[in-house]
Amino acid sequence: MRTPSTLLFLCLATAALGGCLSGGPGRSLAPASTSVAALQGGLIGQSTALSLPADAQRKALEAEYQALQFGRVGMPVTWEEDGLRGEVVPTQLYRVGSQDCRGYTHTVQRNGASVRQVGTACRSGELWTPVA
Repeated sequence: MRTPSTLLFLCLATAALGGCLSGGPGRSLAPASTSVAALQGGLIGQSTALSLPADAQRKALEAEYQALQFGRVGMPVTWEEDGLRGEVVPTQLYRVGSQDCRGYTHTVQRNGASVRQVGTACRSGELWTPVA
């Protein structure tokens, strides 16, 4: 039998973890289309070595946005579409003037071969713009 204090603790813990799963108060883990569009193709769009189908490119851009906006340092955000797989790994946030910036790597695997790209993006609000 559970005591009232145990039940209270479980309810509070569940409520706190619920906020983590949604990206925190007022934040959704699903990127807004304007935020993904603000990546201006991200690293994926800049690659001449990759020609991704539209659905795979959309998944790759969503992963870049998730990693930049919500990702933990060194923790990959993965995606998979049309037989392609990828992962985006963000670095530590740092400040340049009034903008937050972040480096990241994006690795795409296709038919056993992988292409790794390294870039940096800076944020204005929730919009990220590639800068390198």
